[in-house]
Amino acid sequence: MLKTDYIDVARGRIPADLNLTDCRVVDFFRGRIVEGAVVSVYKGYIVGVNDGLSAKSTMSMDGRYLCPGLIDAHVHIESSLLAPAEFSRVITPRGTTAIVADPHEIANVLGHDGINWMLKASEGLPLDVYVMVPSCVPATHFDTAGATLFASDLARFARDERVLGLGELMNYPGLLAGDPRVLDKLSLFWEAGKAIDGHAPGLSGRDLSAYALSGIRSDHEATTPEEAYEKLGKGMWIMARMGSSARDLENLIPAMDSESVRRMMLCTDDRHPNDIVSEGHIDAAVRALVSGGVPAIDALRMACHNPATYYGLRRSGAIAPGYAADLVAFSSLEDFRAELVFKAGAVVAEDGVPTADYERLGGSAVVPPLRDSVNVKWLEEKDFRIPDEGGEARVIESTPGSIITGASFERPTVRDGLCVSDVERDIVKIFVIERHTGSGNIGKGFIRGLGLKRGAVGSTVSHDSHNMIIAGVDDASIFKAARRLNAMKGGYVITDGDEVLAELALPVAGLMSDRPAAEVIEKLASFEEFFRMEGMPGASPLMTLSFMALPVIPALKITDKGLVDVNSFEQVPLFRMP
Repeated sequence: MLKTDYIDVARGRIPADLNLTDCRVVDFFRGRIVEGAVVSVYKGYIVGVNDGLSAKSTMSMDGRYLCPGLIDAHVHIESSLLAPAEFSRVITPRGTTAIVADPHEIANVLGHDGINWMLKASEGLPLDVYVMVPSCVPATHFDTAGATLFASDLARFARDERVLGLGELMNYPGLLAGDPRVLDKLSLFWEAGKAIDGHAPGLSGRDLSAYALSGIRSDHEATTPEEAYEKLGKGMWIMARMGSSARDLENLIPAMDSESVRRMMLCTDDRHPNDIVSEGHIDAAVRALVSGGVPAIDALRMACHNPATYYGLRRSGAIAPGYAADLVAFSSLEDFRAELVFKAGAVVAEDGVPTADYERLGGSAVVPPLRDSVNVKWLEEKDFRIPDEGGEARVIESTPGSIITGASFERPTVRDGLCVSDVERDIVKIFVIERHTGSGNIGKGFIRGLGLKRGAVGSTVSHDSHNMIIAGVDDASIFKAARRLNAMKGGYVITDGDEVLAELALPVAGLMSDRPAAEVIEKLASFEEFFRMEGMPGASPLMTLSFMALPVIPALKITDKGLVDVNSFEQVPLFRMP
């Protein structure tokens, strides 16, 4: 409720708390930079800009630019491998003051309890964590998730003020087929007047129109300017993604003209902590856009103003009376670097380092407890054998930097009646092991493009159901990886025979660490060193591997139930008979 003291401060009857002087204010309403501005702050909100107000304290920005705090329009915190408090500690000093998180990953493992955990673990941080309720748990019927959520399970979340709407609706085949379970979820949030996010790679024409008219107003899967333009033309908003594996942002720069930038946002979706620390978060996306020729004010508009507009965050995304004093001060439009970060008018980070006010505002939140989530049936090495059935086998064709895969047929190399990996052709075995119910399901296949020459790489991070996924050259290494992941209660591992070369425990739902970010990044460095020494392609082989089990992204994927042809949306056998 608006209180009269704010009005009195704005009228100059009561001093403001803080005047930020000598600012270059980024004004999105008029598309300009206001030179030599004074921004007045009272109780965490902006009460005046160049209104000649007095204040109890003054801080000069020394000619720095001042823009609203950056907003990540779509992110899975779980993909950072960090609990929310540690995630905040890494991204807030880089200028991000709000995120729109989709706890899709933890919900696929722990269902209702996972969403509640994410809300509780992110409460009271010096980072606004808004939530989009997962729409696809499970993502499809082709794999085994840890939970199933119906509209009735989501109804209570629709009333939560931190819940902004329904998360990315990946099951567009179900929507287009009129699946009542999908339509019930859409109706729930549409009637609540909340946002509904999309996820429809390559969807076009009439099918895209049907998708958009269902109330879905955004998409973060556009990979070409043409796709972005069509979706914009259908009334959708585009989220340009800069993740660790999928980096579509630079490809979309040609679509960022003076009109379309008003309906485009920036997101990271899935980004590892080492990439955030070394390269950046949304700030890195801003730098990439400006370097690619996008005007700085447009890049910043997409980074903070547009997501606030799209999600209805009426107190965020601008520097004007009544808006939250969540701000970033920086010296260069050409090379955006957050020098001072304000949350509710308090400096929470300076030159990339959290301040005492960061801790005061809740920077030391505790990770709530969760039950164990890795429940694998007892395995033996022989479980990872693939008997030769004759003829050619389907091969997943992975490409570094993309979550879209190809599909091919190859005659596998066979020894003693068993199919084996062939590093000369860059074809290795890949398995997905169900880890939620102990069913014993194991999907078996082959993959090319990882560049793995020895040992095995395994993980309990495999989108979206997050079963155990392992790619390996030999059965002994694969078996060791599976046993080690089970013992760690989830995580990442590299093995060579019976030797563990690198590991990172992720005991929080098999997705996140309960340790500080620095420790997680140090462990990840061991993986990066292995990938570098082995000459494996791509910036993030772990992220690439994690998406090989996502049966909503074309063309060929693998789950605990086997191979899925995503284009035809059906399960297919490993072998094509001669």
